[in-house]
Amino acid sequence: MNVLLVDDDASVRRLLTVALSLEEGFEVREARDGADALRICAEFKPDVIFLDYWMPDMDGCVTAARIREVYPDARIVVFSGVVESTPEWADACVVKGRAAGVDRLIDLARD
Repeated sequence: MNVLLVDDDASVRRLLTVALSLEEGFEVREARDGADALRICAEFKPDVIFLDYWMPDMDGCVTAARIREVYPDARIVVFSGVVESTPEWADACVVKGRAAGVDRLIDLARD
């Protein structure tokens, strides 16, 4: 399972990379912003993308639209502190800071 974490906060990316890398069968890559995510999608072909909403230059909505143009089969999960329900451009939503956050991400990646 190829998992791409897209977040402008390096500490969030590191934490999630460590947690998800402990799961058997997960290969995890990180992107610092939308442009970086698009470059990585071109060669990594993620199955699941955990996408922050607030990022510089391209927010999660714009990033998701561009990812869907080049890699429409990827499942996009918003992982944000400001988005509390699943927007139309995403497949699921997990709110940062909620107690079951990482466990929920793992469950969504496996679905």
